[in-house]
Amino acid sequence: MATSTKSTTIRFDTNVLNLIHKQAELDGETPTDYMRKAVLEKLEDSLDYQDAVNNIRASQGQTVSRDDVMKQLGL
Repeated sequence: MATSTKSTTIRFDTNVLNLIHKQAELDGETPTDYMRKAVLEKLEDSLDYQDAVNNIRASQGQTVSRDDVMKQLGL
């Protein structure tokens, strides 16, 4: 199944854009791929945070220690 894509415009100060281009080149990426990757990582972090908050609320603040989790997993 093909996915649909759309484009958007992001405006950066010239100095910032130059840094993005230089870093993308160092990383062997195009500036577009570099920026796309950065946005997707930020989005993933935000979704992970929201998921954690929801899990804490659902557990009513009860937590399990790392040691207990390791024991439950047999590690």
